[in-house]
Amino acid sequence: MAGTVFLAVFGAIYEYFSHGVYSYYMIYAFAIPLIMGVVPYSFMLIKNISMPVLLINLWNSSIITYSVGSVFAGVLSIYGTTNALIFVYPVAGTVLLIATLIAASVYYI
Repeated sequence: MAGTVFLAVFGAIYEYFSHGVYSYYMIYAFAIPLIMGVVPYSFMLIKNISMPVLLINLWNSSIITYSVGSVFAGVLSIYGTTNALIFVYPVAGTVLLIATLIAASVYYI
């Protein structure tokens, strides 16, 4: 929840000082922790489901990786440049997400 609020405020402040240049990566960076973090954890809290710390840490690491990649892509887009290494963030986030699913399948079998 705190990460979602932080990214929403950070994106709003960054867009305010960007001199009219906008980036969808920056504007919607808050949606990643909202959809991947707040929604599933709220569901788990309501249904009283607990998960091992390893799974939570892997899942949170993938959320953070996607979020940082989105902010970085937004900064580059607002600045008006590109970087060849921007693809690393989605790939690393997906690897962490797959590791979470593998660890969950091993844990719950």
